[in-house]
Formats: sequence, C-alpha cells, structure tokens
Amino acid sequence: MPISDNLSLQATYAAALDGFVAAYVPARGMGGLLQSYAAVRQMPYFSGPDRTPLAALRSGRGACTAKHIILRDVLRKIGARAEVEIVEGDFASGIPLHATQSPALQAMIRQGGVTDFHCRVRLLQLEGDALLDATWPTELADHGFTVNRQWAGKGDTVQAISLVTVRSRDEDVLGTKARLLAGLSAEMTARRQEFLRLLSGWLAELSPV
Repeated sequence: MPISDNLSLQATYAAALDGFVAAYVPARGMGGLLQSYAAVRQMPYFSGPDRTPLAALRSGRGACTAKHIILRDVLRKIGARAEVEIVEGDFASGIPLHATQSPALQAMIRQGGVTDFHCRVRLLQLEGDALLDATWPTELADHGFTVNRQWAGKGDTVQAISLVTVRSRDEDVLGTKARLLAGLSAEMTARRQEFLRLLSGWLAELSPV
C-alpha cells in the first residue's frame, strides 16, 4: 500500500485511518461494509492541489483517487478484500447539467471529451466481485447526480462514468495514476485540469466546508 515512501507519513495516514474507522465504522461484516461505503461516499468531492488520502482525511473532502484509496483501506481493516481499480473514460459524461453551474462548466459538459483516469473500488467476494463508486455524496441527487442512496451491499453501485476502459489494479494507485496522466497530451491535460477546477469550484459552492 505505497501511500508514501516516507515512513512518518505512512504512520500518520495509518493513525488517521484508524480514527476514521473508529468514528464511522463500528460494525463488522455486512454492517461494516455498508458503514464504510456510506462514510466515504458522504465526503464532499473536491479536486485540490493535494489529492492524497491523508489530505482527504484531514480536510474531510477529496476527489475520486483519495476517496477510493480510503475506502479500500477501510474495507481491508474490517476484514474485506478490496482493490482500487483505475479506469479511463470521459469524466464530463457523468456530470449532469444544472442551472447553477457557470457557463464555462456547462459548455465543457455539453462538449464532453474530458479524458480522465477515474478510481473506484473492486470488492472481491466469493459470490462475485462488486464495483463500488463512492465519488458523489447523496446530497448531489438534488442537482441531478445519480447517487447510491439505496445500495444495500450486493452488486455494483452506480458508476460516476458509465463507459470506461480498465487501466490498472495496481497497489500504488497514486504512482500509477500519475504515470497514466503523464501520457495525456498537453492539450488534454489542460482541458482536464480546467474541467476539474470548474467542477470543484461549483461543488464547493453547493457544499462549503
């Protein structure tokens, strides 16, 4: 679980993760699975300069990479088998249009074509793997997002990007995603960064922290 090569940061992350589990996941078994998923899902989405899971635990919000690393690690702590899966797709395709969005964000959603390497969790179960996407908190349903309020612990959740290509199930999620992003063209890198900036700014207005 290479969160960082710095042993001090690893210890700090482990302690923060223990605190998260103690606060939000008192159960084990199916109850713990549902609590783990709900606790991470309800963290507001925010793509900032520090996208590590430690930063997300400290601030209480994070983007798909940090949120799904946390979900994987919480699930492992309660005895489940889980991996982070990195998938490639058009991130704009999963974002609904809404009147409160800026004209620039609405234009990018309509145009689409924002290549991103999105993260989700693959829960490994005897009865078949389940794909867990905890990107959007349930409150965003009021703004047109398809959220996972009714997920009961079986089968896949609704995915933030419906059409994707699986790129990795590597333990080093941060390093692998960085390498994948480095392969994007300069034009797509700039487009992706602008889209995430506009999206995060809009979501922060909806759920200020």
